[in-house]
Amino acid sequence: MKNYDVARFRDLLGPIGTRLRLQDPAAMGAVWRRWPDIVGDDIARNAEPTSLKEGVLRIRTASPTWATEMSYLAPDIADRVNRAVGKQLVTEVKVWTSPAPIRTRRGGPDHVTAPPSQVEKRAPAEDPLTAFQRAFRAWSERRSKGRS
Repeated sequence: MKNYDVARFRDLLGPIGTRLRLQDPAAMGAVWRRWPDIVGDDIARNAEPTSLKEGVLRIRTASPTWATEMSYLAPDIADRVNRAVGKQLVTEVKVWTSPAPIRTRRGGPDHVTAPPSQVEKRAPAEDPLTAFQRAFRAWSERRSKGRS
């Protein structure tokens, strides 16, 4: 019987990921798998990651309204993703919209829940006025940082 070296899947992803200009395929997989834990269930039902190349995370939303909300939350989303994977993986977030339904990624054998210390949960569904006020505050803060 021959003694074969068995390569780990993670080790095989490295060279393939490099050719596709992917930084860390294993960390990317963790982002996709843990998306609802990273951003919270409300956002995960209305937005999903679609690509991550050279530090740019692209997020598809279900509507223009969610695209606007996500663009205001972009720095916070990048920070959450980076903390969840334990490294500086995302440097920029770009948001786009499509009418196709968002695929939720809850449960299943690959579902891993991050420790509560690494994931900030968003409050349960907010009323529209509260959501608008939160988005306006985020927009104001982002705008004031841009002028400094």
